[in-house]
Parts: sequence; C-alpha cells; structure tokens
Amino acid sequence: MKIRIRDMTRTDLDQVGKILFESFNGVASKFGYAPRMQNVQEGTSWAWALLRHGPRELLVAEVENRVAGITCLNPRGNHGGIGPVAVNPAFQGYGIGRELMDALLKRADGLQSVRLFVEAFNPASFFLYYTLGLMPVAVLLDLFLKTGPRPGANTNSEISELTAKDLDDVCAYDIPRSELDRRTDIAYYSKWGKVFICRNRSQIQGFLACLPGAQSVQLGPLLAEGEEEAKCLFRHALDVFNGRPAQTRVMARDHSLVRALQESGFKLYCLNILMVRGSWQPTRYVEAFGRFPEGV
Repeated sequence: MKIRIRDMTRTDLDQVGKILFESFNGVASKFGYAPRMQNVQEGTSWAWALLRHGPRELLVAEVENRVAGITCLNPRGNHGGIGPVAVNPAFQGYGIGRELMDALLKRADGLQSVRLFVEAFNPASFFLYYTLGLMPVAVLLDLFLKTGPRPGANTNSEISELTAKDLDDVCAYDIPRSELDRRTDIAYYSKWGKVFICRNRSQIQGFLACLPGAQSVQLGPLLAEGEEEAKCLFRHALDVFNGRPAQTRVMARDHSLVRALQESGFKLYCLNILMVRGSWQPTRYVEAFGRFPEGV
C-alpha cells in the first residue's frame, strides 16, 4: 500500500470530517463509551475549525486518491501540541498512524517538546505514541455536564471578560506559567467564544477560555494560581452559559476543583493521559484543557 503524506486543503474537508467522526466514535463504541459526535457534520465542522485556526502543520495521509488519516501540529513558542490524530477505519492496521506521526515529528524537530492527549481506553494509540518517545506525565479527568440545574453557579465581581486591550496582559500572565505562547489560541477563543479573567486588586490570578459548539461548550484551556481561583472561573462560566451542556478536562491531582465540578453536575466520561516528548512537564499551576485546538 503506497501512502502519500501531504498538507491538508479545503477539498479534503468532507473526507477529513468523516474520518474524525468514524474514527473517534468507532474507538469509543468498541470500548463501550458514548459517541463523541452525533453526526458527520460535527466532524466536518471540527475539520473546518482546524483549517481556519491554522496549525502550522496540518497533514493528511492519502492512499489511492482517498484521504486515509489526519494529524496536526500547533506550535506554541518552544513547545507544540499534537492532535487530533485519526485514521479512516477502513485503512487501520496498515501503519498509517505511524506514517503520519513520523512525518509530523520530523516537522517538529525545532521544538523543545511536543505533547498530546490520548484516551486511557485506547491502548493501541497509547502504545504507538509511547514507541515514538512520548511519555505519560499526567492523568486527566474528561468531564461532561448535561443540561439541568447547576447548584453553586454564580457570577463573581472579580471576573471580567477579555477584551482586545487585555490580550497582552493575559499572555504576559500565561507564558511564564504554562511555558506556552498561546496568543493565537486566546485570540481565537475570544473571537468565537469568551475568555474570562480572574483578578485580585487588578492582578490577574487566572483565565478560562470557553468555546461554544453545536452540542456543548468547551471549557478550557484554564490556568489559575490555585484551585479557588479555578473554581470561581468555572462557576462564572457555568452561569454565563447556563443550561448549555459543557465539557472540560482537569488534572486528576486537583481534588478540590474536581469535587466542585462534581457538585455542579459534571460526570466522568473517561480518563485521559497527557503524553510528552521533550522537556515540557506539568507546572504547579492549576490547569484544565478543552478538545480544540489541541487534542481530542
């Protein structure tokens, strides 16, 4: 089987959308988990968002003029995020995932590290990434919230919504703590969703990006000084998006934050593993992650 790795174009959107839908739903179904997406259109919307957001490397694998897989790399300063990685179920078992990852990692040579997220119920993907030098560094809880009452959600006078004049300050807060330059991401979230900032006497104590989608609101990324600031940001977001389903991923180590989210109605979907190749490691700050534009 001849595999050609090339850059993704707009003409690939429908095929890539179908691959994202079938690949992630197929793996979830295989292990008894609820589907990630309800229809192919959600996969196509995800593909379009990836193309529009513009990761530096957005690759597809082509076999016999058919798109067989996709992956992307989004550099953030000296470090990069990989994902999603998906292979057409009809072409799985032929080494296409490895071909895509090999090509992507070559293009990441100038970065100090790359990281990705993988569901714990997906041992085949975990082992592929492990053999490519990515090591597990943290366990995350993939949480979801259905519609309904949300006890404890309330607005907070110390929290405001990001405006254009706040972008420099938020990036100056984020970069030395996360070690990532997420300016492009934060501007994207602000344009298509909302970014909330927690302050104490004008000093930034954390931020939370929120991105509404067709089915739910993505809550993350978040970075905060501590769990109390993170709780305030989540409560504020839940109040603003009251009644909407929501999804987030939080570090398993942050017990108090997890309990607060559980009391607000969040349930565990599955465990995620954060894997890294290179120098980056989780910091002491409280972090949470969404599915876009990094990972699944």
